[in-house]
Amino acid sequence: MTRLALLALVAGCATQYPPTTSTSSTSSTTSGLDSTLADIFALDLAPGMSIAVVRDTQVIYAKGFGWADVEAQRPVTPETIFYIASTTKSFTGLAAVLLDEQGRLDLDAPLSRYLPTAKLQAPLDPDSITLRALLSHTHGIDNDGPIVFRTAFSGEHTNDRLIALLASHPPAKTGRGYEYGNIGYNVAALAMDATTGESWRDVLQRTIFEPLGMTSTSAYVSRMPRERLAQPYRREPTGFARAPYNKGDANMQAAGGLVSSAVDMARWLEAHINGGVVDGRRVFPATAIAETHRRQATLSHTARGFAVNGYGFGWQIGTLGADTLLMHGGGFLGFTTSMSFMPQRRIGVIVMTNENGTGFLLAELASRAVYSRLINGEGVSADSLARLRTEAEGFRERVAADRARRAARPQTLPFPLEAYAGTYENELYGRLVFSVVNGKLEARAGQAWSAVEVFDGAQNALRVELTGSGTVARFTFAGDRAVAVEVSGVRYRRV
Repeated sequence: MTRLALLALVAGCATQYPPTTSTSSTSSTTSGLDSTLADIFALDLAPGMSIAVVRDTQVIYAKGFGWADVEAQRPVTPETIFYIASTTKSFTGLAAVLLDEQGRLDLDAPLSRYLPTAKLQAPLDPDSITLRALLSHTHGIDNDGPIVFRTAFSGEHTNDRLIALLASHPPAKTGRGYEYGNIGYNVAALAMDATTGESWRDVLQRTIFEPLGMTSTSAYVSRMPRERLAQPYRREPTGFARAPYNKGDANMQAAGGLVSSAVDMARWLEAHINGGVVDGRRVFPATAIAETHRRQATLSHTARGFAVNGYGFGWQIGTLGADTLLMHGGGFLGFTTSMSFMPQRRIGVIVMTNENGTGFLLAELASRAVYSRLINGEGVSADSLARLRTEAEGFRERVAADRARRAARPQTLPFPLEAYAGTYENELYGRLVFSVVNGKLEARAGQAWSAVEVFDGAQNALRVELTGSGTVARFTFAGDRAVAVEVSGVRYRRV
């Protein structure tokens, strides 16, 4: 299907939602949630949304809205499987604590104990960075570098290669202060692998998913039935367009490498709300759960009324109004997840959408609306909905303006497409391949794929989205053939 045909199909379906699928009760509380969430979803911020709400020891609401796959007309249900991105960190954090309590890992031991060949740039030292610092984002290693690119995007790596690449990451500009990123969890997973003799993926499966009965959660996309996977989309001026599913087994990683369903994630929230007990059965030690919730790093940040004051192991800690809230979000091309719970009120909410622009706004709005409904008995007012529509329309207008700017750029190049096509390599970042397919250029870095546009033809500059956002690829020519390309400051040479 052509891009224009896809856009036309999505535009035609934008307001034609399938019947919602629910496992909720018929109480007045859940009826109120139905009404509120239906109003929010009608803002048309994502093709689909799955949500579950836990209170005390029960799932009181689980429902799917919209489409998991627009083209196939497959609706979202509470069992639909979404990629959950950085929400993965809460699982990796608990796995590390469980290994610590079993005596197989020491969170306060230096990194050098587990990765004796690791080297860091001065003044950083593997002897002075602990696993606790890695998991709380206070390690001082800059997040911008080849380890993050290879683990989250290209998937081209081995553990030995990643350990060697540590030396190429500079010290963080913030020193040893809190700085959120993936690198700490990537390196902690290497230490976990070294001490257990198995992959972090299998550690999570054995220590968390199986004991908890999370049968629809995995670090292996290939093990999930394709007909249950939510497909990713992005906002376009006329609706939602299919985005590439740029996640596979190779680039699922400990900082953002799980797929799961709302039903499974509700069990995860229930375990945290109840100190490790689910269905009346102790699954995890209460001490381990408490350690992941404990403030490991102190910070101060406010976003949309959520005042963050700390970070545990995979949990942001803060307040929403007068209530303590533990939460973590996740975002990647075509997916957004919002996971949170209020420990004192014993309420938890998981929201998953298959769009990461306005879909982020949808996940956040739905989560806040649930808390408001359960705590105050209030829905979303007509005035609030009107403001939200205005905000969403503003986002759509910005997308349209961006597309118009890109469309206005001359798409002519001084050389034929074949002159740009080829395999380029950087010693640290790996391979980048440009190919001509059906008369158009496309780019691939391992698992990551992107269509290619002309950014500035006269300068041999093209636009790619290998990491989910637009980046300029600038080609260097020798004669009539490109010999190198620079992307995000990284230079790749033709091989």
